[in-house]
Amino acid sequence: MQPVHKDITTDNNEQSLRQQLAAEVARREQAEQLAAARDHDLAEFVDNAAEGIHRVGPDGTILWANKAELAMLGYDYDEYVGRHIADFHVDAPVIETILHKLLDGETLYDQPARLRCRDGSIRHVLIHSNGSFEDGQLRYTRCFTRDATARHERDMALAQRDQMLLRAPVATALVTGAELRFQLVNGQYAALVRDPDLQGKTFAEAFPHECDGAFHRLLQQAFATGTGFAADEWCYRNPERGDGEWYFRLSLEPLRDAAGATESIVVVCIDVTEHVQARKKLEQARDERETLLGELTAANRNKDQFLAMLGHELRNPLAPIVMALEIMERRGEPESAPQRALIRRQVEHLVRLVDDLLDIARVTQGKVELQAAPVAVAQVIDSAVEIASAEIAARQHVLQWQAGPALFVDGDAARLAQVIANLLINAARYTPPGGAIRVAAGAVIGRGAGEIRIVVTDNGRGMSPEELRQVFDLFYQGQQGIERAEGGLGVGLSLAQRLVALHGGRIEASSLGAGQGSEFVVYLPAVAAPRSASQPQPRPAPPVASFSQTILLVDDNVDAAQTLGELLTGYGHTVRVCHEPQEALAAIDDLRPDLAILDIGLPGMSGHELGERIRAMPGGARCRLVALSGYGQPADLARSEAAGFERHFVKPVRPEELLALVGER
Repeated sequence: MQPVHKDITTDNNEQSLRQQLAAEVARREQAEQLAAARDHDLAEFVDNAAEGIHRVGPDGTILWANKAELAMLGYDYDEYVGRHIADFHVDAPVIETILHKLLDGETLYDQPARLRCRDGSIRHVLIHSNGSFEDGQLRYTRCFTRDATARHERDMALAQRDQMLLRAPVATALVTGAELRFQLVNGQYAALVRDPDLQGKTFAEAFPHECDGAFHRLLQQAFATGTGFAADEWCYRNPERGDGEWYFRLSLEPLRDAAGATESIVVVCIDVTEHVQARKKLEQARDERETLLGELTAANRNKDQFLAMLGHELRNPLAPIVMALEIMERRGEPESAPQRALIRRQVEHLVRLVDDLLDIARVTQGKVELQAAPVAVAQVIDSAVEIASAEIAARQHVLQWQAGPALFVDGDAARLAQVIANLLINAARYTPPGGAIRVAAGAVIGRGAGEIRIVVTDNGRGMSPEELRQVFDLFYQGQQGIERAEGGLGVGLSLAQRLVALHGGRIEASSLGAGQGSEFVVYLPAVAAPRSASQPQPRPAPPVASFSQTILLVDDNVDAAQTLGELLTGYGHTVRVCHEPQEALAAIDDLRPDLAILDIGLPGMSGHELGERIRAMPGGARCRLVALSGYGQPADLARSEAAGFERHFVKPVRPEELLALVGER
């Protein structure tokens, strides 16, 4: 038997092969493990990606979706996967187009779509997608879904903003970037700047001649600082165009990006040039009016001062005339009676003229204070007739008057008598000699009941329609010949109208025309008769002094002082006449007067100051002070009262009133 020999080489080869197979198996196992790990990592990566990802089959069925996709739309996995993708698209045509393009092998980038969320809300998304094909057949599509809702809302807001700017009814532009490029320009703005091709240009390209101008600097400042600018009347001057000044209501409103940097500027311009020019003209007219009003006010003030001074200057010469006339009356010389009567009539006429001048000035300034009380209309008419009787008698007119005893008004008896007297004097002057004048008063019946109607009629020369329109104007005297037969200052009727208005009444004038006479009607509110209606008392005669008074008379008008001194002496009083304040002060201690009658407008020292110094002297401590002045405004009377004067007489003083005061102890 032969021995068996083992092939060592074969064994070695088998062992090496087994080792190689084991190593290959190990490598394969390791590769499979690595592949499984990579697949797991990829699946984990895709499933937890920040953006939504889903896979759709060729029939449109959703095969898979990651967490971001589900979270974005709010669905659970089973509510989303397995359903047709069209179930979640709001716009059916859009998803049909998307599927059609993917089946054709197209790749989609930033495809806008709207997806319906579980809660019913809508998400605007952008889709990136392409297909996986095998043998030309679509296996599935890979879709990436990005939430673009915020971006869409921003884009919509910007689009709406742009549309609003373009459709704005005023000139509006959107300027962007540091180069100040006109991104949007509406028609009004293009027309305003006269450049229809402005959009897309930078400021420097559009307006090279205005670089570094006022508007350019405003835009640069707004962009650099992010601070807006607004002006109601911004002035723009363009000397190159030569069209003067323009005025705009201008607004620059910077818009910021997400980082807070200035992105653009909204420019709004409203042309207010015509408005500003009209306002300036109005302001100029107002300034001119104010200037004119100031001049008129100054002129009116000067007029009032002139009238007051005129009254004072006229009263001064009237005072000695009145006193001289009173002395002549006291002597009672029969041969001078006609002349005395003439002088008295003319003096009374002058006094009325002066009073009217001063009264119209006081009424115009609102300085007349009525002493209102129930007064009988008959009493008013009686007083008025007495005042006007001299004027009526001088022209030989026939006067008739009547008034019921039960007619009463609430008013100032003296002022109402002045009103009726002015109407009577006017009738007398504008009626030819021998005319007829009538005064009648009665209660208004029917419409206007509760008023008293006082009518003054004449058969004089009448008035034209033009004269009727102006008859109550101050200083208006109608048509007069060169001889000025009617006389007067044109004050009486204006004064009457204003005094009636102060009583809450009205006055009307009418005439049938030239030669047809005139009628004036005064309407006043009626009041009930008082329980004891006082009757007018006759003017008392100057009393003869029952005792003698020592009187100091100071007046720089020599004639006035001498005639008044002579009158007082004639009534039994001891009178010392002085013409200067120092002369009067030197006489006090020796004279020790009971009464000092002081002119207020003395040279070097007012009568008020003189009275104060007299009272401070031993010889004048108990001296009564009486003011005598040509100034008779209420303020003048108040100053005299404040200075301690017992009475303030206005020149020319009625002798009986002064003598009555002197006779008091």
